[in-house]
Amino acid sequence: MARKLLVAGAFAILICGFVALRSAKPALAAAAPVPAAANDCDRACLNGFVDKFLAALVAHDPSKLSHTPDLEYSENNVMLKPGDGLWATADGIGSYKIYIDDPEAGEVGYYGVVSEDTHPSIFGMRMKVVHQKVSEIQVVLARRDQPSSPFGNPDNLKDKPIFSEDVPADKRLSRAKLISIADSYFSTIQQNSGKIYAPFAGDCQRVENGMITANNPNGTGVAKQGCEEQLNKGLLVFVTRCRDRRFVVVDQQKGLVLVNGFFDHAGVITHYQLTDGTPHTVAPPFDRPYSFNMFELFKVNEDGKIRQIEAVILTVPYHMPTPWPPTPMK
Repeated sequence: MARKLLVAGAFAILICGFVALRSAKPALAAAAPVPAAANDCDRACLNGFVDKFLAALVAHDPSKLSHTPDLEYSENNVMLKPGDGLWATADGIGSYKIYIDDPEAGEVGYYGVVSEDTHPSIFGMRMKVVHQKVSEIQVVLARRDQPSSPFGNPDNLKDKPIFSEDVPADKRLSRAKLISIADSYFSTIQQNSGKIYAPFAGDCQRVENGMITANNPNGTGVAKQGCEEQLNKGLLVFVTRCRDRRFVVVDQQKGLVLVNGFFDHAGVITHYQLTDGTPHTVAPPFDRPYSFNMFELFKVNEDGKIRQIEAVILTVPYHMPTPWPPTPMK
């Protein structure tokens, strides 16, 4: 039973919790300036564009959203024409909503629930607004009836006030520092040795595809443990790479960072020991090559520690590339 719980816990951690092999400490690129042309839309403006996008989805009509002629739209890591995919099937938007605003860069992120033919799915979205027009939209959608990863009940998703709480103005971290903290999480997971590079709050909780997979008060085994406690065990040594890490939205006012990227699993490690010496056997599907594509959202508290993690994750072919260009450590 203990082994089954450990395997289940490993699966839960992996689906949730996303370029180069891990070094002693994550190396960050030099900070890059934020494009000045993108900063003519404040927080209310950015959120308004999100709401207009959601309404346009349900209306199946991209013309209801003010966008550039060359609007780039991707859905589950594939470039599509606006009007295709979710644009043609969405028929409702759920009440669960998280907005992540980056007016300095003209970027906004969103987590929520969308209905297709009355079937709810969980999705994350990233949008770029330039001169009051949407130029980019990126969606990662986890559908219950498609092979994506373990899937929670969208009806159980409730508002999390922590994501809307402001960090006191005199304690807000720089963009570079917030990105560094988020990046250190993936460097801890990649070829997980048990060494912790990320600063975790003691009550850090993680939710993935609607399931509480760390610090779950009603969970058992690994899922009941906190974020740092899980990774201290070195349970995820078989995660080959956390690659193409794109830090797409940085919300300094709320202490939020939205990251897009991939977990690669080469499938070559089948047996290993946890850091406490416990032998462990990798169970399917982690003994086969495949990747996870994800949006991962981090709430960093005023002490610079990761307090809450929320992820939308999708299974994709092994080493599947991203259609989006790299983003600098801005």
